[in-house]
Amino acid sequence: MTLQNASVDANEDHDKMLSRGTLELFREARLQDPAVDFTSPEISFANADLTGLPPTTVHYGEYVTLADDGAERGRRLADFKVTSEVHPMPEGQHSFVLGAGRVPEVDQAIRQRGQWLREHLGA
Repeated sequence: MTLQNASVDANEDHDKMLSRGTLELFREARLQDPAVDFTSPEISFANADLTGLPPTTVHYGEYVTLADDGAERGRRLADFKVTSEVHPMPEGQHSFVLGAGRVPEVDQAIRQRGQWLREHLGA
């Protein structure tokens, strides 16, 4: 919510879906009260108490404006001892899973995620 990670600006030319301006627009649509503190743990995953979250897998594209958020999410999950795995996808775009069936790396990421979920959720 704070849009302070370096990748927001560093990856803006690479990200085909999101820009700082788009993210600011989405943030304003979600949090319409101008007095809202974007760092508040109630609305900011980066500052929330993650205790008790279920097993979580994070896949993110390294080319997206939110790439640093994906990496940070992985670190915070580990800090809170949440069973988790983090998979950065080189050159991946936001919502890269839309390439399923057409991009081998996406298919591999989906297989990884499925295997991980079966192992950790007992499906």
